[in-house]
Amino acid sequence: MAQIDIRRANSLGKTTARERTEALARRLETKFGIRWQWKGDDLSFNAPQGPAKGTTGTISVEDANVRVQVALPLLLRAFKGRVEDRVNEELDKLLA
Repeated sequence: MAQIDIRRANSLGKTTARERTEALARRLETKFGIRWQWKGDDLSFNAPQGPAKGTTGTISVEDANVRVQVALPLLLRAFKGRVEDRVNEELDKLLA
């Protein structure tokens, strides 16, 4: 079950939002070692190691919305507020 679930309006269109979502995933792959893959219009990710180890989630890109769902492992749940703030910041950049 996701502890973080954020939905935002997407005025960029699905293609642009997908491109920006993938660019974000590539940055997170470099920074945190996450693994990611597209499953239709959903980008699924997980962190098998590193500081975000055990984190899983999905970024769903639709014509009118982008939804981010993140499940934090037990050790990171104490930082939920900070993680949620960071997700919101990244969504602001992604959808700008």
